[in-house]
Amino acid sequence: MAERAFSTITRGDTRTVRFTVQDGESPKDITGYLFFCTLKANEDDPDSAAALQVSTTVGDDARDDAAGGICYLVLPSTATAAVEPGAYFYDLQRVIPGSPPEVKTLESGWVQVKYDATEATS
Repeated sequence: MAERAFSTITRGDTRTVRFTVQDGESPKDITGYLFFCTLKANEDDPDSAAALQVSTTVGDDARDDAAGGICYLVLPSTATAAVEPGAYFYDLQRVIPGSPPEVKTLESGWVQVKYDATEATS
């Protein structure tokens, strides 16, 4: 991933992150891979204290193309609506299941969760 997935999130908005995995110049088959996005108030908080954590298995989203190396991870509005505005440490991780699993952090940094003016959804 050449550019950051996000630097801000508006509370209550849906955010979609598209991953493209390649083996050199060719798409890599990512069937069965997992992708995680976690936001924490403090970098060393346990996952159980995360302000937000979502995951997807390649194939969960109809737009995924496992053979083409493409996966979509959705941060649903219901999840982002529960996050208090402020600064959070985040990371995006890829996990290849196995014993042990192969874990790679694709991106990490700080993201600002902004207030939303409209909270209505219907």
